[in-house]
Amino acid sequence: MPNDKVTTTSGITEPAAAAFDGGVDLLLPPSTPRNVLDVFVTSCNIGACDCDTAFVPKIAGVELFEEPGRLRVRITGAVTPGEVLAEMGSSAPQLRPSQP
Repeated sequence: MPNDKVTTTSGITEPAAAAFDGGVDLLLPPSTPRNVLDVFVTSCNIGACDCDTAFVPKIAGVELFEEPGRLRVRITGAVTPGEVLAEMGSSAPQLRPSQP
């Protein structure tokens, strides 16, 4: 769960995920398309997303926060950072981490 791309002074350059007690924070660059994020968050909250059917029941809620240098999607539920990044990549390819 490396978060070496996360900084508080200059922002982040690609998606990262960090666990907190009760869920995962998905951290995204401020350049992430807001319309895509809004659809992502809304569909997750109503269970209408394209995530794997085994993943959806683990989610209790999803919130979007704008912060200096990044966007933060707080996902509450019994999920791990790896699961969140994998599901984001398959269900919202526009948010997928850049490939080297």
